[in-house]
Amino acid sequence: MNLDTDGLAVIESSSLDGVVASHVIEHVANPLGVIAEFGRALRFGGKLLLVVPDRHQTFDAPRRATPFSTVLAKQREKTTEVDEASIRDFCQAIYGQPPIHPPKVREWHDPTKLDADRLALHRRRSIHVHVWSPEEFASLIVCSMLDGSTAWRLESMYFSDHFPDRTADEFAFVLEKVPLASPNKLGRQFVDAWCHSVLDDTAVDSVRLARFEEALRRDCAEAAINSLPLQLFAAKHAALGMAAAQDRNTSLEVELKRAQIRAAEAIARAKALELSTSWKVTAPLRAVRRLFR
Repeated sequence: MNLDTDGLAVIESSSLDGVVASHVIEHVANPLGVIAEFGRALRFGGKLLLVVPDRHQTFDAPRRATPFSTVLAKQREKTTEVDEASIRDFCQAIYGQPPIHPPKVREWHDPTKLDADRLALHRRRSIHVHVWSPEEFASLIVCSMLDGSTAWRLESMYFSDHFPDRTADEFAFVLEKVPLASPNKLGRQFVDAWCHSVLDDTAVDSVRLARFEEALRRDCAEAAINSLPLQLFAAKHAALGMAAAQDRNTSLEVELKRAQIRAAEAIARAKALELSTSWKVTAPLRAVRRLFR
């Protein structure tokens, strides 16, 4: 099945309770078109799970995030094939890094050797055509609703923050299909849900709110979307996030100082014990006990 050309044509509209797309959306030529197709197949209340690589955690780190204006243009043009510019961008980023693939695979990404066969290979889903961080992808979803393309409610999400060793290279959103309504209302609800999920989860770095606000502002400007009230709403949450981050840092500093005080007190007690008469008198006894251990 080719999602760009066929979508989910074999599936009836509003017939599914759920769709899972794990490491899929970054490979397609027309992400908004594919997401809209997922929405078509879902009934109202149905869930869409999107698992996407976090560009900051993968070999995509040197690449610029795919802006909403780019994917919007591809949707309007009904793009069905990965363009050569995206392939070259990916290969340039991969080949310019320290080797992470076997030599043979690495050669596939040599931007100076992208002949017709290799371009065809990469068009068959071998590359990340699009790249995002969680904040940038959230902005994409909001902008798609402001554009009237889709209607979703954010049910839940996870980031690499939720893994203690921070080795996860992906993030995930669970979206619920909802009826079309005022784009600004849908966008505001999504922003509110996203921001509160970050603020209410102590495992998540609240600085993400500022990154989200920045991504939303950039996407709206590049796509000429008039959403100043929504951007101000996101900025308010970003300020709350920065305040929360500062409070968390202050709490950590207080705990560190308390630990330092407790350590100093323990050292002082140990030194006092060493200087005490009882410690000196019992020294021979302790030496004998050590002999019989």
